[in-house]
Amino acid sequence: MNANKMKARHILIPSLLMALAGGAMAQSAPATSAVPSNDPFVQKRQADADAKAEYKAQKKAAKAEYKADKKAARADLKQEKKDSTAQRNEQLANSPAPKPSTP
Repeated sequence: MNANKMKARHILIPSLLMALAGGAMAQSAPATSAVPSNDPFVQKRQADADAKAEYKAQKKAAKAEYKADKKAARADLKQEKKDSTAQRNEQLANSPAPKPSTP
């Protein structure tokens, strides 16, 4: 792949993601009616919409927290593997080499 195409792709993808995130944030504001209605069906529909918006916000927050926890756990696991490999290599370097047996 051409180096200029790769550079353009590295710039284009993050900018698109940021634009999408900005658009999603602008749309996430709960839609509340300016004039409350006395119609019970309209009140029920508005209450359902508010509950749905709250649920989506809670779900999004929980998902973000889960992803952060998963990322931290993955980093811990990688560090533990790195430490245990270093420890094993150190022990192997310090132990005497076994003498080959002759038949």
